Parts: sequence; C-alpha cells; structure tokens
Amino acid sequence: HHAVPETPPPAFSVIHPKMPGEPYPDKGLCGGAVAFKVSQALLATHKKDHDTLPNGEQHEAFEKWLLDMVAVASVADMVPLLGESRTLTTFGLLVLNKTRRLGMRKLLSEARLLHDDGTLAKELDAESIGFQIAPRINAAGRLEHANVAYKLMVSEDPIEATDLAFQLDKNNTERKQITETYVTAAVEQIERDQLDKPILFVIGDEWKTGIVGLIASKLKERYYKPTIAMAYGHGSIMGSGRSIDGFNMIEAMQEIPEYFAKFGGHPMACGFTLSSKEQFLPFQEALIAKYHEKTKEKDMRRQLSIAAEVILEDVHWDLYDLLERFKPFGKDNEKPLFLAKGVTVAKVKAIGKQNNHIQLFVQHKTPRMRKLVGWNFCHTGKGKINWCNSLTIGDTIDVVFELGVNEWNGNRELQMTLIDLQKS
Repeated sequence: HHAVPETPPPAFSVIHPKMPGEPYPDKGLCGGAVAFKVSQALLATHKKDHDTLPNGEQHEAFEKWLLDMVAVASVADMVPLLGESRTLTTFGLLVLNKTRRLGMRKLLSEARLLHDDGTLAKELDAESIGFQIAPRINAAGRLEHANVAYKLMVSEDPIEATDLAFQLDKNNTERKQITETYVTAAVEQIERDQLDKPILFVIGDEWKTGIVGLIASKLKERYYKPTIAMAYGHGSIMGSGRSIDGFNMIEAMQEIPEYFAKFGGHPMACGFTLSSKEQFLPFQEALIAKYHEKTKEKDMRRQLSIAAEVILEDVHWDLYDLLERFKPFGKDNEKPLFLAKGVTVAKVKAIGKQNNHIQLFVQHKTPRMRKLVGWNFCHTGKGKINWCNSLTIGDTIDVVFELGVNEWNGNRELQMTLIDLQKS
C-alpha cells in the first residue's frame, strides 16, 4: 500500500499493485496480502501438474491456512478494510480463530488470548490484532531483529516456539516502557515552544530508531497535528511521520526530495533518512511550507463522523449485535460513533496507573445509571482539558462514544468508550 518510488529497487521482479501500468484492480493491498496473491499464483501453477503438494496436502487447504497472517498484516498495516482487503481479512479472522500455526498459538497464550487448555479466551477480531497480536510481533523489529517473529511463525518445535513467544512478549513490555519514556520527553519538547506550529517535530539523541514511529503516532493522537519524530542513527538523522486527514504527507515529501537520502510511505505515514544533519532545520521549514500550500483551503480541525444521536437507554445488546454484522472494523470502516446530548454527570473517577483515564457514571433522561470510560481524558499538559478535574456532579454534557464489550474473568458487559465530550 506504500507509494511506488520513481526508480524501483534493483530486483528480479517487483510485484506491486500500484506499479505504473499494473492492471490489478485493487490497489490497496498490504505487502502481506500481495505475498498471499503471489502464493496463490504459485499454487495454481503447481496444481496444473500435481494433484497434491509435496506433503500430500490439497492446494486449496494449504492456501486457506495462510489467511491468518494476511488478516494480521492487513490490520497491522492499517490499510483500508475495503474491497479485497476486507474480504481477505474477514476470512483471515476465521482462520486465525482456529489457527494451526504453532507459533501463533504460543503468542496468543502470551497475550492471554488462549487458555492453557487450548480454548480461546474470546473471539479474535481486528481489535485483538491491533492491540494485542501485532504489537508483540512488531516488537521484534523495533528492539532487536524481525527474524525473531519470523522464526516464531514458522517454528514447529514447541519448546522453541514457547521461548520465542516469551521473548516477543518481553520485548513488547520493554517497548511500551521505552515508548512511554520517549513520549514524555517529546511532550516536553512540544510544550516548550511548538504548540502553535502546524507540524510537530521532535528528536532524541539516544532514541531507538525502531520506536520513533510509535512516538509520532501517540503525539499525533494527543495533539491532532501531523507529527515527525526523529532519532540519530548510523551517522545520520532517521525519522518517521504520522499525518492527519487532509494532509498527504508522502505527496508533500515527494515534492522536496532533495532533503532525503531515502524516504517512503503513504498519505498518512512515512519513514525517511535525511541526506545530512545540516538538513534538519531546512527540512522542517520546507515541510511546513508544503503543509500551508496544500491545506490553505481546508478546515484541519478533527472531524468526527456521527452515525446517530441516541438516548443511552437505547444502547443495549441488540444494538451491539447489529453492529457486529459490519465487522471487521478498521481504516475506512471504523466503528460507528454515537452522540448523546444532555447527559447528567453522577460520578467522576480518575482511573489507570497515572490517573490519566476517566470513568463516568451518568444518567440520561431516566434514573438508570450508565457507565462510560475514556482514555487519556485527564492529561495535565498545556492546552489540554483535564476532564477529571473539570467535571462535577450535576454537570450536563454531550458525549460521543463507541460501543464495545469489556470481558474479564468470564464476565461480559457492554462498554461505552468516550471519543469526545463537551459541556452542554
């Protein structure tokens, strides 16, 4: 799904749906899905002269069991879950829920998605991939080498697979701790002198280059501005960017190639290496200029697409079951958002290790009490509202939320997760 460079890499064959002149109809496939399509072609060719594969397995059966990794790749790469990507992910999730891949099952155990008896703790969906499976797989490349994840996925040795899955889980825990430390330092840089800038730029002398993408992503979500996070590596400055709707980051970078030794990406994300350390400030100025040029006619404030205005009394399991029919949710097929106006606050509680999340108990046109939770609604930084301190019992608010399920110890309850709120 990345943009194709003007000069393709020197390879025997470059297979990419976006190559000039390529007639393949679906241009949005991720790399993992493209690899699957190549596998399909190879299997079809082999099938012409052979009834079965060398291991005796039927071609179609072998092909089907590859789909778990296609689903993981499509969700992790955040490609639009439309067209063929949606179809592959839908069937891939079915395969993932009964995967026979030893390494994946060991990883699911580490993520507490698989019980000791081999049964699933919950149905695996796109959220399971995005928040629990993919971060553990990606942790290998961010801190050590991606080969660890590859070895796990192809392992047929239970002891080796257990050790590799444990290593990835350990790497993921370390990755989260490192990211939190880096983001804290990055926030200090931003709030020192960048809050009024249209694009945020942060850099760390000793930041790991495999983490800068996560820093950019978290800062983009926090401030809702395009963000570039950079680190010094291999004698140069390497960086990663995350954008917002309305600003095609890779298109802007393609128009200022003189600042880069190499770069690549897609409209919402990029990776690059500056051509020299001296380009550090000129690159920032050039990218900001491109931002102004491309967004001067646009409203760049965060836009929320509301599916419906509701009364909280109407939010129940029947509604949740209806929404489940539209899965898998992901990019360009996001979970529906709902708006409830005139909600009365009955209780406010800060939750989480750092008390930066919020739990609200509210009433809406009936005495019945309903609970909402919101992540990172209690930040204390400049320009941010700490809603845990700003709300009091009896306040009337408008809330935007999405509907999900909270499962723990065999219990299951509807969960309304805050996306935004304002005082009525």
